[in-house]
Amino acid sequence: MRQTVIATLVVAALLAGGCGTNRQITGVESKVDIDRKYTRFSFMEDGRLVTLVANTKPTRYREEAPFIPVEVGIANRGLRTLTLTRESFTLLDEEGQRYPVASPRELLESYPYLEMDRFVLELNAILPPNKFAAMSAYTSNFSPNRSAEGRVVRDRVQLPRFGYLIDVLYFPTPPGGVVDKKFELFVDAPELEDPVFVKFWVEPD
Repeated sequence: MRQTVIATLVVAALLAGGCGTNRQITGVESKVDIDRKYTRFSFMEDGRLVTLVANTKPTRYREEAPFIPVEVGIANRGLRTLTLTRESFTLLDEEGQRYPVASPRELLESYPYLEMDRFVLELNAILPPNKFAAMSAYTSNFSPNRSAEGRVVRDRVQLPRFGYLIDVLYFPTPPGGVVDKKFELFVDAPELEDPVFVKFWVEPD
């Protein structure tokens, strides 16, 4: 388990058994546990096996929508293979409520901002030259958009060692809102002995 680092986010390993979303997930340990920012809206910590980044730039504008977007970057640093599916991700709010990733059908039927969100994504611009330059990018597209190409989603991605992906995930909007709130994004995979999570804050204006 990594030590908690104080700044604006925490990425840590969670002790658990089983696999996927069936693993035990605890609530927020402390509201003051935060880690460093990578940019104003993105939060990152390098683990021994996985680098995990959460970007909240699109999240802060969708508080009134049925789903909230979280841009995610994941790099496999130490595993032979890291297998990720839509079910690998779970969002927790400050009350410990869990939210699964929205399905493509839910988004296409109920969320009108799929194309607009992509104009405010930033990880592709800031991560590869500065952080993932020696790694290989892999396509995921867990979330659709309404273009013909964008409707083709991938439900399963295998990242080899030194492979990374950048994608946007959507979760049901928590009833308490998102701005000025803290959340935890859990990532689990069959190859991980323990899930990892990133604790992030949706910064107000």
